[in-house]
Amino acid sequence: MRRFDEIPGWRYVVYALLALALIFILRWVDEEDEGDAESVREPLVGIHVKYKPGMVQNMTAVDGTLPRRLFSRIHATTAAYDDPRDRWFIVEVATSRVAETLQTLVLDPSIEQAFVPPPDVLATELSPTRSLVDVAADDGEACPITTPSFESHQGYLGPAPFGIDAPAAWRRGALGQGVWFADIEGGWNAKHEDLHGERITHAGGKPVSSPGWREHGTAVLGEVVGRDNGRGVVGIAPEVERIFTSSIGGTNVADAIDVAAESMRAGDVLLIELQRTGPRGSFLPVEYWDDNYDAIAAATARGVIVIEAAGNGGENLDHPAYKGKLSRTRRDSGAIMVGAGGPPRDGFRDRERLDFSNYGSRVDVQGWGRMVATLDYGDLQRCAEADRHYTGRFSGTSSASPIVAGAAILLESYARSRGKLLGPAEVRDILRASGSPQTGANREREPIGPRPDLASALSSIAR
Repeated sequence: MRRFDEIPGWRYVVYALLALALIFILRWVDEEDEGDAESVREPLVGIHVKYKPGMVQNMTAVDGTLPRRLFSRIHATTAAYDDPRDRWFIVEVATSRVAETLQTLVLDPSIEQAFVPPPDVLATELSPTRSLVDVAADDGEACPITTPSFESHQGYLGPAPFGIDAPAAWRRGALGQGVWFADIEGGWNAKHEDLHGERITHAGGKPVSSPGWREHGTAVLGEVVGRDNGRGVVGIAPEVERIFTSSIGGTNVADAIDVAAESMRAGDVLLIELQRTGPRGSFLPVEYWDDNYDAIAAATARGVIVIEAAGNGGENLDHPAYKGKLSRTRRDSGAIMVGAGGPPRDGFRDRERLDFSNYGSRVDVQGWGRMVATLDYGDLQRCAEADRHYTGRFSGTSSASPIVAGAAILLESYARSRGKLLGPAEVRDILRASGSPQTGANREREPIGPRPDLASALSSIAR
């Protein structure tokens, strides 16, 4: 038998085979690259799906993938049969497949509803007080050795009707002892000098790293639980024993609420600092979307007091477009919904609805929606260290809602000192009945409720 290298033209055969192999490899690489590029161009979108009662067992794969549970702590073996959280799932599909998949899901007789939630947005109206150039120039400036007190800027702490009269609770020994607090949003700076970082526990979700989210969350914590140390600001309830943060990063609003609520007890206070764009193009409170509503309702059912920002859409929440989903005549999540009223300073009309605040029969109470002094942002004090930034201009239903959360904590703290436990409905009723009334010519048509008055509220418990 002749050896291969003795065959005439053997080199050409080898070259041809090598060329074919190279062509095959290049085509395979191109196909892989196209697949990678396609995956970059086609991010996955999560469709929220709620099955009808008793229909979860009929669930089938969508585009070859089984839906995953929307509520991460809920399992078929632990959820009650009639617990609506057990019927929520997420279907992840490529962007180009969303419309077709949605249509298929909506027509499925076992499915109650399916939708793609809008992006979550912070409920603040904070406007930059200085240009970014000015801020950048200040980043290297030195702070005073000791941060001065900014309590004189915190008019919302003061006597009613201008503030909520937090000292009325403090004088009775109620500073938040015995009550836990949770904040639902994106990010926080637990190392700020005016926070008890050792009391803060992150309950779930991946904190959002962008400065806007971090500043917002830190400002909220400052209003509610800022340290009483003679420096910076004073939180409304500075002696809250445990503070939970729960982020929407890497998860969804409903699950973030549920995870935090699972860590809490009856009488503890949970704050939701988010809003979304609704069907009329304006911001709405998150309970308009049914998965969030079910999460809130589950929290209040276990006795957790939920405070929810009404949103900055300037919308009438009783508008027919919302189909009664934000009206207690149809349903009630049990949350205390908060609007934004004017502060008694800087040309604003005290307790009158600010134009951006949502309003309606569902809005229970109001807080200052402008000129709130708290942590971070840096217009009141800005230094090289972000841990020592302060603002006097936090705003929106984002600034109003923590004021109400703080009032609820003090109310509950005082009740516990007297051997009582107030439920969500009781706290809501007391704050509504005892507060300083809304002002303004349109208060009847555009209701946002009264501003809490703790002196009056505490008296109603003492009787």
